[in-house]
Amino acid sequence: MKYNLIRTLSALAVITMQLSTINSAWALNASAVKGASTSASAKTAENAEDVTLATLTNYQVNSQSMVSSGLPAAEHFQLLKDDGVTMVIDLIPGDRLPEQQIVEALSLNYHNIQVEWEQPTLANFKQYTGFMNQANIDDDKVLTHCKLNWRGAVFTYLYRITALGESELSAKKDLLAIWQPNQTWFAFMNMVIADFNEGNNTHVATTVTPQIEPVPQ
Repeated sequence: MKYNLIRTLSALAVITMQLSTINSAWALNASAVKGASTSASAKTAENAEDVTLATLTNYQVNSQSMVSSGLPAAEHFQLLKDDGVTMVIDLIPGDRLPEQQIVEALSLNYHNIQVEWEQPTLANFKQYTGFMNQANIDDDKVLTHCKLNWRGAVFTYLYRITALGESELSAKKDLLAIWQPNQTWFAFMNMVIADFNEGNNTHVATTVTPQIEPVPQ
């Protein structure tokens, strides 16, 4: 009987040691998870602090009521709202629902125009003009954006020299600060200008020249 009691006590001691080991492992794992979570939260906060309008690709102030840029990150939209933006016009084709939800959650007006890179159309620009005309030039600020602000720079240039009647040289300076349009976009620009002149009996002209592209061999 005494022998059985000793065996039982020994077994209990072993079990106690095993439970102690398991508890230590759990404590280490919990500490590691907490540390990883804290590190991830700190990193997220640090990244959020790094996001400024200066980090927004090809961000450009065109006037008090117009700005343009490449593709904003989600954090940029709050900064843009804080800077007075009330409307976003997105020129990227495809499924744009995620961006629309982000923008509208901030109570900003959102519009998407499906502008194909290789085939911008007159209808695209007329749609853009319609959205721009909804904005109140005294109270609203409109962000026009695409992926790199190449589409955006052309659209804002054209709107400024046609609908707003601004100096072509001033608008051209902003356009060329972003990129020099290729032959496709140069043809688009001239198509929009010709249509505007015909409908308004004006003589708007562009002094922009297209990129010289290599001749296919």
